[in-house]
Amino acid sequence: MSSLKPVYCGNLDYDEKAQDVERLFDEFGPIERMDMKTGYAFIFMKDSRDGDDAIRSLDGMEFGRRRRRLRVEWAKGQGLTKKREDQRKKDCVPTNTLFVVNFDPGTTRERDLEKHFSQYGKLTRVQVKKNFGFVAFESLDDAVDARVACGNGVRFQGTTSAKVCFWVYTASACTLKVSTRASLAL
Repeated sequence: MSSLKPVYCGNLDYDEKAQDVERLFDEFGPIERMDMKTGYAFIFMKDSRDGDDAIRSLDGMEFGRRRRRLRVEWAKGQGLTKKREDQRKKDCVPTNTLFVVNFDPGTTRERDLEKHFSQYGKLTRVQVKKNFGFVAFESLDDAVDARVACGNGVRFQGTTSAKVCFWVYTASACTLKVSTRASLAL
């Protein structure tokens, strides 16, 4: 993961495809990763100078089906959300369910997730909701193996790299029997 500050791209159409936003920023240099949300995205450029170029060129540009004027700037904040998230992760334990996010819901279906993740073990449930999904394995060890294998992300139908992480419970919220393999870093 990059230590660079992300570029914020706001005022996107709510149904904008991640691959279209990625293509827009690719012109300025390599993208390390992109976190697509509804109506906005955070783009992590490998080089901050590429981020500067993208900001200068794209801010105020009309984009998308509704021709909205983009708001492109360096993301604000000091990473406090990420620090809180990191602290929360320290208090969590993984389950046998993976959370998959940041894929294109227009081209990625449950069968795509099932096809990809079934190679790691027996699946008990695959569910897609908007631009995220859940993949449940019969065993925690299989879920851990799949998460480790997915490392920096998975591409479905040539879209932006989807992020794969454990669906977790905080240790204070419930008691879980955890296998020794679950102690891997999240």
